[in-house]
Amino acid sequence: MNATTNQSITVEEFNVISDVFSQAITGELIGMSNFASLTDTIDDPYEKMEAVEHANSERMHAEGFAAYAKKQKLNVKINLNGEYWGNVRKQFLSYAQQKDFIACLIIQEVMLESFAISMYTDVGNALGGEASELFLSIADEEKEHLEHSTDILRKELQKDPVAFIKKFEEIHFNCMTILAQFSATTDLRGHCGVCNGDCMKGSLHHIALDIVTMRGNAMALYADALDNIGIPGEKSTVWLAQLPA
Repeated sequence: MNATTNQSITVEEFNVISDVFSQAITGELIGMSNFASLTDTIDDPYEKMEAVEHANSERMHAEGFAAYAKKQKLNVKINLNGEYWGNVRKQFLSYAQQKDFIACLIIQEVMLESFAISMYTDVGNALGGEASELFLSIADEEKEHLEHSTDILRKELQKDPVAFIKKFEEIHFNCMTILAQFSATTDLRGHCGVCNGDCMKGSLHHIALDIVTMRGNAMALYADALDNIGIPGEKSTVWLAQLPA
């Protein structure tokens, strides 16, 4: 479909596209905030500067989505304290306050970026025109964050595999449980606080998407990320199977 002009889309399409952009902008601002908080966990000045650069990258993504939404007069709602985004942020901050750089990296650059890359790709492939180009280009940029973290986490795994896998498992269930609840067919923790009306997941078919496929693709990319880091398949398979559906 082509979502470049409001005149060419139905009311149902307009509403779900508005919610999609609301989620994307809110998610990017959460990412910006996380990378900004990450700087306090880093001693190395060059890694600290890179975290600031990543925070700015997320800000620019949010601005890109917001500019498109403004131009198309979409009904955008931003809520950083919503049920799902707000609780993911709280999980991140709980580790940031402990100055646990590795835990923060896992949440932001593996878990959140896996979902962003996958879902932006799905949305980009479903929409047409400028909206498609925007989502797909940002998905490509987010891949750099995931690749950046993979190199660091591989080295961390090699230092003490048992301790690293134990830490990763704890973070997986603390954070991925929220993302799994968010991406389930129904909101398992209630309304997200970002969608304008009812949950957009029931309306995704208006733009040729469905949450089951989107969630499956995101979980598959996350599973690939775990494999690339070096998490044993017999561990990651069980972790994923135990997430709420």
